[in-house]
Amino acid sequence: MPIRLLARIPLVVAGTAFSLIFLSLAAAAQTQQDGTFTSNEGAFSAFFPGIPKQKSETINTTTNGPTVLHTFMIEENEGRSFYLVGYSDYETTLNAEASLTGVISGQLESMKGKLTADKKTAVNGHPGRSVTLETEEAVFYSSVYIAGKRLYQVMYGLE
Repeated sequence: MPIRLLARIPLVVAGTAFSLIFLSLAAAAQTQQDGTFTSNEGAFSAFFPGIPKQKSETINTTTNGPTVLHTFMIEENEGRSFYLVGYSDYETTLNAEASLTGVISGQLESMKGKLTADKKTAVNGHPGRSVTLETEEAVFYSSVYIAGKRLYQVMYGLE
């Protein structure tokens, strides 16, 4: 975790308590000076143009049941563009085709957009799909990958 971020954290706790909080935050996620963000829990690294905000929320999927979606996102240009990486863990190994289709269909539905490009892809042997989604106001580039019981999403959007 960069020192500049720590300067923004109010130092209302002292000594050992602060050290434990700092160590747990540093272990959970780190951003290097070159912009590479690493999530140890998420088992991924990604380039971000800054320090992403983390959010976790429980979601119910029609294909794979309930899960917690962990997202890491940066918004820029007053919210007109964003970078996002997310992951979800499931109780069983995922059916790649059904899961990829389900996520992309959900993205299309929530954005009320249309699919303008769709390509099957893979990363380190893990199946995925990269798509372009367009609305009247914005374009979204999304890639979704399945790695066993984990689903990864990478998305960039701009107005």
